[in-house]
Amino acid sequence: MITLNVYTSRIERINKLLNYPIFAAYSKKDEEMLLETTRNMHRIIKYVKIAVALAGVFWPGSLFAKRYQNPKAVVYIYTPFETDSWTGYSFSVLMEVLPIVWIGYGHLAIDCLVAAYYAQAEVQLKIIKYNLEHLFDTDGATDGAQDGQCIAYRDELDRDLRGRFVHYVQRYETVAWYTNEISDVFNYAIFFELFSSSALLCLITFVMSYTPIVSIAFVFYTVMLIVLVIRVFVYCYFGNMVQFQSDSVATSVYLSGWLSVSPRFRRDILIAMLRWSKNITPIVFGIVPLSLDTYVSVLRAAYSLFAVLSTKQ
Repeated sequence: MITLNVYTSRIERINKLLNYPIFAAYSKKDEEMLLETTRNMHRIIKYVKIAVALAGVFWPGSLFAKRYQNPKAVVYIYTPFETDSWTGYSFSVLMEVLPIVWIGYGHLAIDCLVAAYYAQAEVQLKIIKYNLEHLFDTDGATDGAQDGQCIAYRDELDRDLRGRFVHYVQRYETVAWYTNEISDVFNYAIFFELFSSSALLCLITFVMSYTPIVSIAFVFYTVMLIVLVIRVFVYCYFGNMVQFQSDSVATSVYLSGWLSVSPRFRRDILIAMLRWSKNITPIVFGIVPLSLDTYVSVLRAAYSLFAVLSTKQ
């Protein structure tokens, strides 16, 4: 929430950029890729909502089961009333559960927002790759003349070809700025999420190690473990996909029919490929890349902390 309030103007600029013509769909294939990304994000958000809702059900369920097994059990929260009766205990459970579940929804909404931003960068790179690979395709017409005539280059036959190529060069640069701006704006938020999720994964795993498997509490901890894993995964997965797509932009040009254009156009392509050889990598604090390797490192750190706590116990 601090990030949203401090960087309001920069976030508004990012949102406006998504509606600019530079990111628009210019073909049916572009629309299909954009719609597929939208459907995938809606699916992820739905799964996250279901996971949080399950946690919001099993958490009070575990507290009520604890009170049923031990009539003297209490909720460790201040209440201005007695909790000896079931009515007072129920209100104390609601006082503890409802605010934290609401906060959890807020945190996961930010996670999904950042993931959606990176997903947009990924699909834009996919659009650039696809169009560059098919930029020099012919429609069946003859590019060269008949026998005894000189062969004409594609950019000489199609005067708009260079303009379309420049468009995708500019589009790539816009995606690079867009990705760097997201990483810069949500820098502290992402770092906090990675650090806190690693610590919480350790603590929840530690608590689960001595919680009876056949219990509501164990189910609640399992759901929370899944939620925390999803939180880290959405950052690292979409950050990794942005890097993966940018890595192959230059390759997509090489796989196109670039031999059909003039030597001058080929020099322009070579210059662009040199730029595209430097991939776009979402980075936190300038040192931690958002990739699947980082995801594995977070899980390893959580397991290492868990091993230390188990040894101390």
